[in-house]
Amino acid sequence: MATMADIARQAGVSLSTVSYVLSGRRPVSEATRQRVLQAMEALDYHPHAVARSLRSRRSRAIALIFPPSLAKGLIETQLEFVASAAAVASQEGYNLLLWTAPTDDAGIVRMTRQGLIDGLILMEIKARDSRVEMLRARNYPFTMIGRCRDNTGISFVDLDMDHAMRTCLRYLVDLGHRRVAFVNYSPALFEAGYGPAVYFWESFHQMVREWGVAGQAVLCDTTPQAGYEAARRLLDEQPAPTAIFTTNERAIGGITQAILEAGLKIPDDVSFVALASPRLAEVTSPALTTLDFPAAEEGRVATEMLIRRLEEDLTEPTQVLVQARLTVRQSSGPCRA
Repeated sequence: MATMADIARQAGVSLSTVSYVLSGRRPVSEATRQRVLQAMEALDYHPHAVARSLRSRRSRAIALIFPPSLAKGLIETQLEFVASAAAVASQEGYNLLLWTAPTDDAGIVRMTRQGLIDGLILMEIKARDSRVEMLRARNYPFTMIGRCRDNTGISFVDLDMDHAMRTCLRYLVDLGHRRVAFVNYSPALFEAGYGPAVYFWESFHQMVREWGVAGQAVLCDTTPQAGYEAARRLLDEQPAPTAIFTTNERAIGGITQAILEAGLKIPDDVSFVALASPRLAEVTSPALTTLDFPAAEEGRVATEMLIRRLEEDLTEPTQVLVQARLTVRQSSGPCRA
């Protein structure tokens, strides 16, 4: 197996020159660089990635800290976050690690000190998140999919939740619906201050007041059975809602089942709209009207932000809100109550 010394002899240059060509730490003339590259090709030399990392003190790896709920199985939007982030990292010459181990601040600190990664992407952000405060205080490179109440100096990409809620409610009100129910995330997530659970809750109550709509919001565990039970309770109310909106993707199947078991038709009796992956929407029956969750875009933007900070040593934060697009399918229609 060829070594760097073999490359130096073949190219007629010093060992340090070969090292500079590989690491890019010092400028080398184009003619010399080409001689080194031709020697590498002739001797079938492939530089060892770990050795390069040790020389440059860069691992060329970033980590996506994935929620512990991974054990329950990936939903469509989570798959899109991961796939998009992995694609961008690969294109930019980085490895992406899915890291589920650190569930507390101490675990994340240990991980950042091991030198295995150059930066982090955080998900499942809370309105007040101690992990974010810890990383910000240490000036460690990271970006977020999601946002806190205070995002000073932090780069993030997140869904514009006010826009999503306003788009959904305006659509339903224009169809004549005046009794709208909102099925949110779980009580545990809401009490923990999980950003989307809190922000959507606040946005829903603000907007039904603005428009004079009779709105009812419920918290729902992230399972189909919990969605079923939440929808049955809502439909037992008098008067019952004529439209249901959910951001809880795992609850969609249960909500659909509850509506149908109550002897109601979708959308004739109850319109159903969800914030979800378009791929999921197209395999439901009836096809689900959705606010299409831009998960792939969020994964892409967060990864590009982090790599740009690492490569260009950027200090100014970039903050991006992306908007969900309403796609009308077969699960929504005019209010006939």
